[in-house]
Amino acid sequence: MIIRDVVLLTKSNKRNTDILDHRVVYNEQIVRGARVTELNGSQSQNNAIGRQYNHSYVIRLEGIYNADKIAFIEDYQENNSHVLQIAQIRKHHFKTDIYCGDTEVKS
Repeated sequence: MIIRDVVLLTKSNKRNTDILDHRVVYNEQIVRGARVTELNGSQSQNNAIGRQYNHSYVIRLEGIYNADKIAFIEDYQENNSHVLQIAQIRKHHFKTDIYCGDTEVKS
């Protein structure tokens, strides 16, 4: 387990006035001190998430959060397109566990 800062990305509810512009705008929220565990091996990924990714993580946050995507702050500041897909969000008593991965492996 390592402590890292993450960026939570949530889809904005703001409507675009241009009907031909279908870009999705995300709101960013920085969360400091997330506990990150990398899942190694296909069996542990299948047991935890139900899918296999090239790299998968369990990110534990203090507090209740919602997000559509997540990124590590160092990677996100360098390249805004390097975000992780959220497979599952589990909320516990004042804690949030986010199960995510980068690229899903298709068999």
